[in-house]
Amino acid sequence: MKVRSDVMKIMKNMHTWVGISAGILLFICFFAGGLSMFQHHLTRWATPHQQILTQIEPHQYQDLITKVQAEFPVTQKSFTLNLSSNEFHYAPISWNETNRAEGFNASQTAWIASLDQHGQLIAKKENLSKAGWLIEQLHETAGIPGLIGHHGVGVYVMGIVSILYFLALLSGLIILLPTLVKDYFVIRPGKNKKRFWLDTHNVVGITSLPFHILISVTVIVFAFHDLFYDSIGHLALKGQPVFNPPAREVIQPTRQNINLEEILYKVKQVAPEYDVKYIQFNNLNNPQKATARIALYSPNQLLRGANNDFMSMNPYAVDHFNSSGINTQTNAGNKLINAMFSLHFGSYGGDTVRWIYFILGIGGAFLFYSGNILWVETRARKQKRPQDPIPVQRKDVVFLANLTIGTCLGCILAIMGTLLASRWLYSIIQIESINHLFMYSYYTIFIAIILLTFYLGYAKALPKLLLSISLILFLIPLSSLCAYVLPQTGLWFHSGEILIIDVLAVIFGIAFLRFYQQAKDRTRIAPQGSLWAISQSLK
Repeated sequence: MKVRSDVMKIMKNMHTWVGISAGILLFICFFAGGLSMFQHHLTRWATPHQQILTQIEPHQYQDLITKVQAEFPVTQKSFTLNLSSNEFHYAPISWNETNRAEGFNASQTAWIASLDQHGQLIAKKENLSKAGWLIEQLHETAGIPGLIGHHGVGVYVMGIVSILYFLALLSGLIILLPTLVKDYFVIRPGKNKKRFWLDTHNVVGITSLPFHILISVTVIVFAFHDLFYDSIGHLALKGQPVFNPPAREVIQPTRQNINLEEILYKVKQVAPEYDVKYIQFNNLNNPQKATARIALYSPNQLLRGANNDFMSMNPYAVDHFNSSGINTQTNAGNKLINAMFSLHFGSYGGDTVRWIYFILGIGGAFLFYSGNILWVETRARKQKRPQDPIPVQRKDVVFLANLTIGTCLGCILAIMGTLLASRWLYSIIQIESINHLFMYSYYTIFIAIILLTFYLGYAKALPKLLLSISLILFLIPLSSLCAYVLPQTGLWFHSGEILIIDVLAVIFGIAFLRFYQQAKDRTRIAPQGSLWAISQSLK
């Protein structure tokens, strides 16, 4: 397929500049997004044993509810019952003293409760580890702090970035159209590293193009949906709200207490395809307004939420329920919306899709990193003949090289370093709030790595950062091994599916060790004045 030369020039300029403008923020979001596919596994990996109470048999839940409400009056208003959710893995039942749904608060403590082997109530107050929350926030906001209304500043920024992202995808596709069939799977290794990076960049980009289009469009909708709805209401509906809430139904409670068996039976009648993960009870002290928000999961459904579909009911009158949040029970319009949400979150298809999205997320991070490196490589000045003066690289090239390597590798180092520190510091100094550590540690390491890269220069900093990442990744499974062999250290060990965190750390540790060796070799053989010569990166 032929593309006019003037159109090709415009597309190349567009792809270059919108890619450079958005690449670093997209790297952070995609790397964190890939990790978020195992966000609850990461939270469980970082959760000390003292913050986890034993699970109970299904027939014991009703007894647990009765005992908790009798001893803790605040639970007569609200609490969360965990049946099999990774999100609320800490205990069978939990609640907050504030009695209201709040955003994440590092200082916020929660009560958790269970039954011991003799059926006696166990309850304790903990500042529960939420490592996965850090990963999810980086995915949503790229780590940009602040709020505008009820959305983070970073969400709106990433909405704008995603518009640029979509333009970069479109222009990149047009650039590759003339040689798409011939060069699709061509990767040419050898001395020409720039050609290798370009081939790899193109293969990753074209292979995952449908995924990236979907992500870019859905992020734009997520960021600006309130503006879309307000515009529709103002222009098309003459100021009327787009969604009119249903008329409030007057409910006459049929019982005075919660009957869990009755609730679960009604859910199974309405949604037999789903499993109940957890139930959030609210307004229990007002029977007519009481609600049970029930999280449901099925790997065969396109889910509305990041991990679940939801239905709600009055726990004192279970025949009064709302099942519009369930994919099998809603209309065609909502099913389309559910599909958009589910395709973005990867919440369908079980573990198979989870692994695919993890690979696509990490691959997307590489795509943006390699795009910036290609820009730097393309504009690097070279010494064509030995008798020519030693070239000095342009300041914008040096700046972007420092910024790309500092922020991208700094993000990886900050996340992994924070996870590792959460185990050791909690066990050594018994800090009260592990969640404060997650936030402060990430930003401290991230900013420090950026400053260090600008101070040392990208060529000198690159192998050091790659080696640091590799060492931290190896220390993650070594920490688990130490906890298993020497439990008196105060560290903790999680078996079962949580071991996947340690396995992945080993695999990526080996990969980054190889990257370090390659970077070290390149700086050793780089001719004086070249892009990767150590002396050049300091100028």
